[in-house]
Amino acid sequence: MAYKVFVYGARKAFPAAGLAVGTRLPFDVFINEGNVFTKAYSPGKEFGPEDRRDLLRRGVKEVYVDARDTLELETYLRRTSEEAPADPEDPATVREYHGHKAQYYQVDRTFLTRGARVGFGIYRLRDLRLIPVVEVMEGATGIVPDGVSALEGDLVIRNEDIPLYKRYLDGLLDGAAGTGTPEEKEKIRAVVIKEKSKTIVKDLLEDPRSGENIRKGMKVVSDLTESILSNRNVLNDLISLSAYDQYTYTHSVNVAVLSTGIGIACGLPRAEVETLGVGALLHDVGKSSLPAEILNKPGKLTDREFEIIKRHVLEGARILRTHDSIAENSHQVVLQHHERLSGGGYPNRLSGSDITTFGRICAIADCYDAMTTHRPYSRAGTPFNALSWMRGEEENYDGDLLATFIRMLGRIQAPAPSRVPQESVRPGP
Repeated sequence: MAYKVFVYGARKAFPAAGLAVGTRLPFDVFINEGNVFTKAYSPGKEFGPEDRRDLLRRGVKEVYVDARDTLELETYLRRTSEEAPADPEDPATVREYHGHKAQYYQVDRTFLTRGARVGFGIYRLRDLRLIPVVEVMEGATGIVPDGVSALEGDLVIRNEDIPLYKRYLDGLLDGAAGTGTPEEKEKIRAVVIKEKSKTIVKDLLEDPRSGENIRKGMKVVSDLTESILSNRNVLNDLISLSAYDQYTYTHSVNVAVLSTGIGIACGLPRAEVETLGVGALLHDVGKSSLPAEILNKPGKLTDREFEIIKRHVLEGARILRTHDSIAENSHQVVLQHHERLSGGGYPNRLSGSDITTFGRICAIADCYDAMTTHRPYSRAGTPFNALSWMRGEEENYDGDLLATFIRMLGRIQAPAPSRVPQESVRPGP
């Protein structure tokens, strides 16, 4: 959208909505209250959700810059408008985006239905920008607008609002207890479990040496396994939830769900399924030890950077060794999810029968989720394209397990081949 700029004496006025959440202001911003201009923000200030709420609370609809900053204002408004997305190839832009993104938590939109009342602000992350969807002032609730399910990008909330989000999910569970069919109740329960699982994994990744966080993670896998065993149909609801951008905690839960589903489809005993699921949930825990600037780098990694990324496997195994409660077979999932049957994987270049069934399963789940997830600098592949690529790598992935996985997904539709270029569907490190 375009923001019109008006001349006001020695200052230029523009709509307060033109201040984009998540951006650094390049100029002084003034507010006119009672014909008195007051400086509200200085250059370098990162404009956040709390600032927007403050402007709403005060009823500020227009803000001002000095006339000498007109050119910078026009540049800023162009850069933050819907029609001018940020440059995903600019390292500084991506660094700033990831620094800001870390302050927010990605939520699923399944239960954010039109008219629902929420006690937390909801924002949309798209094209490296944060765009308000639902704004909530202190002591009030917000209302989810129509069309949320069709919005491009990820829906996020502030990290400090996670407890409010959990309370919201609990309310959904309580409401479902007295209504709906058993299948509907189980679906709600399963997706709520997955959503809560992400908050637990987020805590676990921030403090992977916490025994309490590990115990909560193991309980997550048990609950997910119970939901899938109780009603196989919920698996479709759990694996159909995709993210616009890569979040390690969301990816970890996705891989756990996919791996658990494959294990169940293979007829593994429940105890083995849960051991597999715990390893899958923790498969990327070693990334908590890697430099953020390399994890979040746009574009291709250098050989040196890729060698650093590869360390996450051994780092994860080292972290797991500090927890006696984790079964040895779970360790193998963490150690082997990047090994390939051909011997071309890492860290130990294992091949053939040296790779356990659990390692082979997680390799498939990890690759599939990575290839079907958007990145700020790379489009996601469709399920069909991702699976086609993996089937073409028959020397790397277990063919029988991959066939089981494809049957499990079941609902994949083949898109027009020209819509997703082959180079856009590649597994991540």
